[in-house]
Amino acid sequence: MATQTGTVTLEQRRAALQREINGYLKRGFRVVSQTETTAQLLKPKTFSLLWALLWFLLAGIGLLVYLIWYWAKRDETVYLEVDDRGRVKRR
Repeated sequence: MATQTGTVTLEQRRAALQREINGYLKRGFRVVSQTETTAQLLKPKTFSLLWALLWFLLAGIGLLVYLIWYWAKRDETVYLEVDDRGRVKRR
């Protein structure tokens, strides 16, 4: 419940953050760091043996293309912050 100034309690901010984190955890992210109102999450890049095999079968050089793409791919990171009004900001 928001106060007259439009701010929410710290407990409500924690709950909003946890709900958002739970959604990311279901999608393969993991929590790297967390405070009461912020969290940094990481989803490591994954190597797909299936895609590597398909690229190899498509053309032998295709495997090299996939390996280069995988090497260039970065882990996905998300920074979450709950403001004093209970809104979750993602960066």
